[in-house]
Amino acid sequence: MKITTKILLLIIATATISSAQIKFSSVGASFGTGIIQGNSTSVSALSGSVSTDFKLWFSDVVSFRLGYAHARMTEYFLPENRTNKYYPFFNFYTLKGVIYQPLYKKLFIEEAAGILVLNDRTFGDTNVWEFGGTFSLLAGLDFRDSEMRGITVGLSTSYGVTLTSTNASYSFFSLNAQYYF
Repeated sequence: MKITTKILLLIIATATISSAQIKFSSVGASFGTGIIQGNSTSVSALSGSVSTDFKLWFSDVVSFRLGYAHARMTEYFLPENRTNKYYPFFNFYTLKGVIYQPLYKKLFIEEAAGILVLNDRTFGDTNVWEFGGTFSLLAGLDFRDSEMRGITVGLSTSYGVTLTSTNASYSFFSLNAQYYF
């Protein structure tokens, strides 16, 4: 009886004081160009990505960005005969810590660094999942209102490198847009 009462009181206390510890703050997309390489020479590629930002309870300065991106050899998007041709591509997921720094009026920069999980498909017989790091820098314009709702746009550069197997890497310049709600 005593143990049941203690457990019940613990459950009630936990339920009444718990609050959300993750706050989703924005969604974004980017489109860019750059290079990808695995166990091969680098090839030019086009990339696209989607992401969402969230803040955790322990930091107001650093937000976190969870993203998915796809990058494929540029020639894939050009009209040509594709019979018996293979176009290298990467699929990758990132989790970055992002620091936003306002500069002047609507100008800002963002620095980000994080972890990378990349699917290397540089050759037809290569299908390797690898882990590594990613880094990016963005400069842009902030069109949000006083309640920090609205859109930001900017130009970014990002670099990712894996540390296992094929040592796949990428480097991109992108146009980014982020909507804050």
